[in-house]
Amino acid sequence: MKRTVRLATLPLNKGKYDELCLVIGHYTDAKRVFVAHLRQTSLWRLLDRSKSFRDYAKARGLYPEGINVHLIDQAAFDAVDTCIRHIESCFAIGNIKAKIWRRFTDENERHYAYACLARYSAIGQIMGGGIPEIPTVAIPPDARAKIASYLHRVIRDALGSSWPTVVKARSMSLDSTLYSVVDNETAKGKTRRYVKVISSTHHKRISLPLSGISRVSGNIRVVLDEEHRRAFIHVIYDLARLPKATGPAVALDWGITEVCTDSSGVHHGKEYGPALRSMAERRNKTGKARNRLHALSKRDAGSRRTKHIARNNLGTKKQQARTRRARAQLKTISGAAIKEVVYGEGNRTRAKKRVPQLPSQRPREIIIEDLSRLQGKARSKNISRLCSSWARNENQERITVHAYVGGSGIKTVNAAYSSQTCPDPTCGYVHSGNRHGDVFHCRNPYWDCNWQGDVDHVAAMNLLNRIEDREINRFTPYREVKKILDERFLRRLESRVGARIVPLGTTGNGVRGTCVEDGATAHGRTPSILRQPKLDVGGGQPPTRPSSVPVDGAEHSKAAGERRQKRCI
Repeated sequence: MKRTVRLATLPLNKGKYDELCLVIGHYTDAKRVFVAHLRQTSLWRLLDRSKSFRDYAKARGLYPEGINVHLIDQAAFDAVDTCIRHIESCFAIGNIKAKIWRRFTDENERHYAYACLARYSAIGQIMGGGIPEIPTVAIPPDARAKIASYLHRVIRDALGSSWPTVVKARSMSLDSTLYSVVDNETAKGKTRRYVKVISSTHHKRISLPLSGISRVSGNIRVVLDEEHRRAFIHVIYDLARLPKATGPAVALDWGITEVCTDSSGVHHGKEYGPALRSMAERRNKTGKARNRLHALSKRDAGSRRTKHIARNNLGTKKQQARTRRARAQLKTISGAAIKEVVYGEGNRTRAKKRVPQLPSQRPREIIIEDLSRLQGKARSKNISRLCSSWARNENQERITVHAYVGGSGIKTVNAAYSSQTCPDPTCGYVHSGNRHGDVFHCRNPYWDCNWQGDVDHVAAMNLLNRIEDREINRFTPYREVKKILDERFLRRLESRVGARIVPLGTTGNGVRGTCVEDGATAHGRTPSILRQPKLDVGGGQPPTRPSSVPVDGAEHSKAAGERRQKRCI
């Protein structure tokens, strides 16, 4: 695995900055032509090898004259990479792999469909109405035609009419032949490192002074910073990996009040919630004030007051700076929390001679929830604002990197109903009433489970159990998950019929609470006799079971009413 490091240059003078903008402009113009040309699905066969498209573009005369050929080669490779990223992002948003898993049950058919998605030549052939042949998969021709027809439909819906366009001339990619690195001494005797990149003039290069001294090698990307008239050099480094971890597996439940909660009940990054809430509230308050000023400027367009408002109150520099600072704060908090999970408390960094824990103290496997299908607005506007600022994808990418460095494996599981399912293996009752905010309380109406604890801890425990669940996989629809969980609960219910149940309440810390016969539990809820309400378990009503304790109907109804009144109080 590799990581990208951004190296800043010192502010550039006007001549260097303009020359750099000119070179990046030539690069962008060529890339724009290549990306537009690759929209033809018949050319997607060239996406499997970027050099194939380079040779095709040269043969068709798509290369501009008077520009360095090696620079245009990099623009062609960059165009291929941009198109591939767009196609993959559309596939991810459309959940095509999950749709294939649900559509086809035969392993060979799934293998053929996934093999087609892994080859852009096969994707282009499918979009052109063809049926690709995969030598490694042997299935009948009619099955291949059926799968190709289905893939054509789902890929067409996923891609739609979208295609990337190159609009802004902001960056260019260079290989090692288009730049050089030299060190010179300044007047004060200090060493200054320069990166000399290609210019529009033959046998002349633009010297970019770095603000520090770092290793620059391999392919780099030069990105303009228009605000400060400087550039950033993006360099790719290899990540050094620690010995393979052998500690117990841990599951994480992502949150907006903290970064995550593990299956042991530890909350990591508790400062994340207040920082996220402060950012969302500040943005909401600023947005409302700016909307009023916008409405005022439209109503009195052209007036002196409107011009004053537009000049002094409707700018974006300060707003963007606040947003950058807030996001940087969130990144710092989430990064520290994720390092605590992977490397352990007190070993969040290897700087200052802090050594990561032993392999036996680091988790051998980290289980995270699949949030790729989380979309849409919440019922509460406040929650919607928090979720819109919630960098869940960034957190998942970051923990993937740190898990690789720490020698831990990463597995993603289905998160459906993980915070509404009782984690007690003898219960497993699923209902939305089990969760109230951040508190979980099992409301099993058939016997007194009374499992209580933190809802994020409950979700993490259920995620840890699902790693070995053969019925619920990552792509199982949430309705199927609900049906499976309800069927398991009904089987447990069937096994308890005929016995007089006097269960004990359980807290989230694993502490058993004593239960008093015909009274309340240690958590203040429900007598131990069986009750007979109707339970919605999805797909049908469970059969009504008689109580093992004979109870007079009128007295039982009166007692139940008194209990409900006490709970309301």
